[in-house]
Amino acid sequence: MNTWRVMTGAAAMSAAMMAFMGSTCDGNVGPNASARFVFEDLNAAILSISGTAANDVYAVGGDPAEDNLGPYVLHYDGTNWRRLQTGVTGALWWISVEPIGGDFWMAGENGNILRHDAAADDFEDFATPGTETIFGIWGAGGSDIWAVGGDLEADNGGVIWHYDGAVWTAQDLTAINAGGVPTLYKIWGRDADDVFAVGSEGTILHFDGMDWSAVDNESARTLFTINGDGSRAFAVGGFGDAAIVEQNGDSFEDNSPAGALQLNGIFVRGEQAVAVGNEVTVAYRGDTDWEVQNTGLDSIRDFHATWIDPDGGIWAVGGNLGASLNHGIIAYIGTATIGANVVQE
Repeated sequence: MNTWRVMTGAAAMSAAMMAFMGSTCDGNVGPNASARFVFEDLNAAILSISGTAANDVYAVGGDPAEDNLGPYVLHYDGTNWRRLQTGVTGALWWISVEPIGGDFWMAGENGNILRHDAAADDFEDFATPGTETIFGIWGAGGSDIWAVGGDLEADNGGVIWHYDGAVWTAQDLTAINAGGVPTLYKIWGRDADDVFAVGSEGTILHFDGMDWSAVDNESARTLFTINGDGSRAFAVGGFGDAAIVEQNGDSFEDNSPAGALQLNGIFVRGEQAVAVGNEVTVAYRGDTDWEVQNTGLDSIRDFHATWIDPDGGIWAVGGNLGASLNHGIIAYIGTATIGANVVQE
């Protein structure tokens, strides 16, 4: 197993990512950190992960029919993983990458959108404008939240919904394409007037505070996730092989690493960007290009999403991403000791 050097505070991210880069050269960059699976065969695939700290982590995913407990929602408190009961059925595909208006928001099948009040240990299920699967959710604030998804059986079934603090409403996208837009998989923004949505056929849409419009993209390959910071935005995807596009002004340019497998998730914190994908692939962006890293992890399962905690710990989740959405995995790269006990509630 490879080892990694991770520090705390502002230096943590730089050290952890230098470890990524070094691992491709010598496979041993320090004695303190490691890449390891926390779970390798949960009943449900884990599709998204987020949190506020290494001891306040949320993971969401599939809904295993055999236990009648609804979708997997796990919370880690630094010691135990606790399975939370949402009161809904159907897989949850995404949790907001940070709290919105103080709460985490989750979205998934059957048009389900949930708000989780951690203080009250409670879930609120919202009335939504449709039953499409919602794959992504992001918000500038508690009264300005966006959700995207679509109908996987229709090439023009993409939807964008907006929450104004009172109700969710479907957005009219006919100005972009009168026949409809492709399925949209994720949404992310810098601010209320700078929001991006990505999806099938290389679709990238942008909201400027008034209207949604299409953005030029060099690649026509499907994009599954977008994330960025104040000056950069990256979207990842592909089918079989990796697709990565990067914002350059008003358009996106292809910067896909040669030979890499499909990438499904990406997260940016500070100056660093990490992407994950099929067969537990992990890639790191250097100064100009993306490089696939030798983490020492090995699995036939696929990573679907990643998150970097404030201490520099890197989390990646996934499993069997086919129709069954089972065999869930959670991996961690860092120095913290991560418990693997699930308390069922």
